[in-house]
Amino acid sequence: MEDLNFPAQLGGNAAAKLTGVNVINIILGRNGSGKSRFLRSLDSNMVGDARYRVSYVTPERSGSFQRDGSIETNTVTNPDWAVQIRRHNQPQGASFKAMSHLALRNAESAYLRRLQNTDARGKSFQTDCLDPISRMLTNVSIEQGGADFLFRTIDGTAVVPSELSSGESETIAVASEVLSFLLSVDLSRINVLLLDEPDVHQHPDLQAHFGQYLLDRLNALSEDVREKVVVCIATHSTPLVCSLANSDITSIGTKEFDSNTIQLGKIPEEIRKVAPFFGHPLSLSLSNDPMLILEGEDDERVWQQAARSSQGKIRLFPVLAQSVDQQSKLESFCDRMLKSIYDQPKAYSLRDGDGATASLAADGCVIRLRLQCYAIENLLVTDECLTQLGTTWAELASKLKQWMVSNADHKDLQLLRKLIESEDRLRNTKVKNIRQLIVSIAGITKPWEVVVGQTLASLVGHKVKIGDDFSLVTFLGEEAARILLAVA
Repeated sequence: MEDLNFPAQLGGNAAAKLTGVNVINIILGRNGSGKSRFLRSLDSNMVGDARYRVSYVTPERSGSFQRDGSIETNTVTNPDWAVQIRRHNQPQGASFKAMSHLALRNAESAYLRRLQNTDARGKSFQTDCLDPISRMLTNVSIEQGGADFLFRTIDGTAVVPSELSSGESETIAVASEVLSFLLSVDLSRINVLLLDEPDVHQHPDLQAHFGQYLLDRLNALSEDVREKVVVCIATHSTPLVCSLANSDITSIGTKEFDSNTIQLGKIPEEIRKVAPFFGHPLSLSLSNDPMLILEGEDDERVWQQAARSSQGKIRLFPVLAQSVDQQSKLESFCDRMLKSIYDQPKAYSLRDGDGATASLAADGCVIRLRLQCYAIENLLVTDECLTQLGTTWAELASKLKQWMVSNADHKDLQLLRKLIESEDRLRNTKVKNIRQLIVSIAGITKPWEVVVGQTLASLVGHKVKIGDDFSLVTFLGEEAARILLAVA
């Protein structure tokens, strides 16, 4: 796909430039960064250019989704009337949704024309076009009527357009715009649909449903038609972004305050990792749960258990990386992603010690922490975890010695002996092979992750003794304990 590169003016002499264009192109950016101005500039510079057919869907979508004779008259008199009206961010004297209603009627005509001279058995505008819109909605469906479209609740009660909820009305209007646009693709030109905040007034679930609807409509196109389609979406909606994230036809870029160039790129693997976090902004805003990027599945299970056991006191959203390299990529990606969505972004990343103790510099808004022990399972032999196991270090050492006598041929005997003889309880040594064995010999049937997670939860908000060589705070790290557990 070619770049959309136009001499648009966004203040000064800077040109608006969109590079790396895909079929779906997500433009992120905080309020005031210029996303809408960017789209309007693309629109105004493509209108009149024979290479492009462009449709701009503004973020202000007024009115009710119903027939308006004056709009039909204006459109017949001047085919460019709707395009001219929509160049204004807040159209005056016209109902956007009435124009969307006309767009759906035009889509119906285009659909029926396509069925001419074809085998249309099993095909209908209701089944192929209206039902997919209804499936996005929870309480309302849209149907073909005698001379207009009808709306009904799930129990069959008729609903007049003015009584639709704002989310329902928005979804039907924007879906109608998408449908009309895609049923009228001009194969001789690049067809560009500019969607400015299509998620306005929608519940997060509805935002995600709309993303899937858009993907379904685009994937239903033949390859030669899809190659002529470009959809640009300016949005703050994390559910919408995440619903589109797993598609190869989706790219993403960020509009910065001081730049009029947006470099788009394919959705990276990192966003799929953090999709559950970004896909639930209501949970984030209500509980203020910052992201905690973790190096492996063991760490993820421990912190999930800690969050559950803390009864809401640990407010972190664990995000899994599979390796140190992937953790670095996630840190950098999340710094860019969070800054493009939130005004006061924050996130944390906790790495294994792996024998290192030096502190880590932050990656932008991502505070990077390092365990002050080899890995998360080393916390098992801290005094607090031993208390959780119902034992002390001296008692555990005695139990380990007795067990070793009875199991002289066990493959991990040497590592157990090193643990008993170690002056630092193997704080900076890999003990992965004996972590569950330690719990079992202590006489506990719980998984080791549960023991460590419950112990972490038990320390939240408490005053602890700093400087004890075998305390959980020492092994976890004072900075990590203060930030993640709010210990004093």
